[in-house]
Amino acid sequence: MTDFEADWLAAREPFDAAALDDRAIDAIRAWARARASTVPVTVVDLGSGTGTALRRAELWLEGRPMRAFAVDHDASLLASQPAKVTLVLGDVLGMVAQSGGPADGTVDLVLGHALADLLPLDRLAARVAALLRTGGLAHLALTYDGVTRFLPAVDPAVEALIIDAYHRHMDRPRAVASTHGGSTAGRFLVSELIGAGLEIVSVGPSEWDVRSDSGGPAAAVLTRMLQFVVESATEVGDVPATLLRGWEAQRREHLEQGRLGLQVRHLDVVARRTG
Repeated sequence: MTDFEADWLAAREPFDAAALDDRAIDAIRAWARARASTVPVTVVDLGSGTGTALRRAELWLEGRPMRAFAVDHDASLLASQPAKVTLVLGDVLGMVAQSGGPADGTVDLVLGHALADLLPLDRLAARVAALLRTGGLAHLALTYDGVTRFLPAVDPAVEALIIDAYHRHMDRPRAVASTHGGSTAGRFLVSELIGAGLEIVSVGPSEWDVRSDSGGPAAAVLTRMLQFVVESATEVGDVPATLLRGWEAQRREHLEQGRLGLQVRHLDVVARRTG
């Protein structure tokens, strides 16, 4: 990841936080309250980035001590995390014990926020199940669920053509890994977790609702999302360039006028290892 992508993580954080499914958080809080308050909770955050998910988990554990392990392939992002977190530089689908993380079967809580759509779902589910101890939980949140919608409505045929190209770009890794999450990750994540032997505790939507008239980081998120979509459609190559440029100009005008909105649908899942 680049520094700009670190800025992107910071810009999207409030929208992620607002979108998170309350039932999933309540399930984690209830699980934590049932534990002895003095026993440390071993937490592994897969694809940790700048550690946002670990900061969320610290709140949900309500003061219980936490042994936190941040796993990521990007050393520069990990370097921004506090000293109390153990940094694990490596592949999130690998055995983290080989890079300084905890052994398989010893983890109380596995986190994976905005992660599952970037990976083969079967391998991710198997790795999560392997990490967890019996009774441990996994919180796989903000998994893309196939809907990106810009507002206000424009020509629906043009919009559909461009968003379809965006999704096909997202799904390119399936040529190598057929179970890659991609644009439909939210539709298959639950079945893959069940297939890995985990019990589903909670499933719920987590939807972004970003408006350019709301101030703060909204403009940065909207600008970057427009860039993502245009770059993806350009690389796919079957959207006429004049049509794409016209759509982009129209959407940027909406942004400048404070009229642009964005809805992105995700899914949040809490799963438990029962045996």
